[in-house]
Amino acid sequence: MISFKKNILKRKSLKVVVPTPLYGGSLPVALHAAEAFEQLGHSVTLLSFEEQHKLYELCGDSAHSKEAARHLQGTLAVLLADLTAETALKQDADLVWFTAQSPVTVPVLRKLRQAGIRTAFWFVESIQRFEYWKPLAAEFDCFFTIQQGDAQQEIERAGARRVEYLPCAANPQFHCERSLTDEERAMYGSRVSFVGAGYPNRVELFQKPEFRNIKIWGNDWPSSFRDGIARDSRRLASEETALVYCSTDINVNIHSASQGQLLHQGDFVNPRTFEIAACGAFQIVDQQQPLHQLFDLTSELVVVKSARELKDAIAHYAQLPEERMQYASKAQKRVLAEHTYVHRVEQALRAMGMESHPTTTAEASPTIGDLVTASWGDRELMDYFDAFESASPARLNELVAKIPAGKRELSRPELLLLLMNEFRQWGIEKGAIEQ
Repeated sequence: MISFKKNILKRKSLKVVVPTPLYGGSLPVALHAAEAFEQLGHSVTLLSFEEQHKLYELCGDSAHSKEAARHLQGTLAVLLADLTAETALKQDADLVWFTAQSPVTVPVLRKLRQAGIRTAFWFVESIQRFEYWKPLAAEFDCFFTIQQGDAQQEIERAGARRVEYLPCAANPQFHCERSLTDEERAMYGSRVSFVGAGYPNRVELFQKPEFRNIKIWGNDWPSSFRDGIARDSRRLASEETALVYCSTDINVNIHSASQGQLLHQGDFVNPRTFEIAACGAFQIVDQQQPLHQLFDLTSELVVVKSARELKDAIAHYAQLPEERMQYASKAQKRVLAEHTYVHRVEQALRAMGMESHPTTTAEASPTIGDLVTASWGDRELMDYFDAFESASPARLNELVAKIPAGKRELSRPELLLLLMNEFRQWGIEKGAIEQ
């Protein structure tokens, strides 16, 4: 049996508290980030406040006036923020990771700082659309934003200690290719679809006659909007969005804008861009300033700048399934290599000087769980290793021995293991590898 130093698998584990928003597009982002911290070997306490959303709504519905409703809802938000602080203090946490819309107050942030607990804020929204972040900005150790340019300068003017660009991402556990049943394909599939909330620019765009056949998925579309909103105009869970992306020929991805042009060239890239790509699905996306830094716009994404270009692109690529597949495949490889939540969390920890440096230990064998972590982003390998006991030692000869004999076609993970074993045997014969 080969023994080798486990010098890349044992890392300093941080204690991280992740309070989620009660509702909205930032909620899944918080959940995906928490999972990424765990994938990196950190100890995570997830405070899932999604369950409190009904109480938050009740506070608003039960009040006799708008002022009373704001008071009740604000009181609940303060209570949840205090709960976050007490949880972090009790656990002697290293980091509290807030996301846009997570319950948080200035006193809570100051209490955490006094206790030596670091705080980070990942604002995965447009700062021009909201202002509640301004009195909070100076209290975080690091303010992460999905925007560039003037937005970052505005955050700095609000007193932020450190501002870092941290774009959105995909979670390959959810955003991945799916084997669809006939029922799922009938329910979620279409020639052209769009997933997202009914922002003004989208409502105006999709009301145009040339786009009336696009299947719309999402929430907050006006009641007067045309027929064709799927699933009762509700927000889809991550698993459902992946089903839509994978069963759609052409995914249209239009960024939100409250006013101005139908296709607004903004300063951020939405999560949908990464999620569609991670699913191995084809998309047409409107031009955004940072896109060229994240993707190859000649081979990975089809980018349009106007409603006319969108119409022409849909008509053009509807006739080219092979080209759609080529774009989708290259975009998927890009996301898995550079744009997962694990990549983002690693980047954030580096920015804060909290990255987990490897530590060399005595000779030890990695576990199957370590192989799952090392295979992050490769869905096929992760699924293969998940079939084994996570805590079991990862011994190559034992893994090879479990590959069934016979004439059936071997899977890619099985072929990789056999190839590694052949190389190992060669190394032993040559004296390059210790038995």
